Amino acid sequence: MITVALIDDHLIVRSGFAQLLGLEPDLQVVAEFGSGREALAGLPGRGVQVCICDISMPDISGLELLSQLPKGMATIMLSVHDSPALVEQALNAGARGFLSKRCSPDELIAAVHTVATGGCYLTPDIAIKLASGRQDPLTKRERQVAEKLAQGMAVKEIAAELGLSPKTVHVHRANLMEKLGVS
Repeated sequence: MITVALIDDHLIVRSGFAQLLGLEPDLQVVAEFGSGREALAGLPGRGVQVCICDISMPDISGLELLSQLPKGMATIMLSVHDSPALVEQALNAGARGFLSKRCSPDELIAAVHTVATGGCYLTPDIAIKLASGRQDPLTKRERQVAEKLAQGMAVKEIAAELGLSPKTVHVHRANLMEKLGVS
């Protein structure tokens, strides 16, 4: 069971996400917080694996909150804004994923599963925006691999679909992660 905490100052957003995630048999929302201060007070000791956190909150921004969250918790940042600069800022601050509030329910669920198992998650459109705004743009093949990874595909699946060896996919993944500044 993957345990999830929601941090967003909008009750309707938290409620909707909690209901959506609750439909998945392996996901359980164990905490909801309406502010960064509430989260700092209530998160320790809850055993939360994944935190979904809004970037824009009135008391403490999600970006400020990132450095203060319990170690080992994978955090997905959530925002109505998805500019490359903001996404980079979130990833550099330690976020393991970034979602636009315009994402689909399937993308939210895929993001939770991906970061819970140690991966990083960006929707394909955000990954492409991020890559195209960089000085060192991705190669065509790196972009293809990035899109497949963002869809939650495994290395072996990507290799089969693109006609590459798994080792080559690993090399492309390492290159694109370095170019995007994702660890």
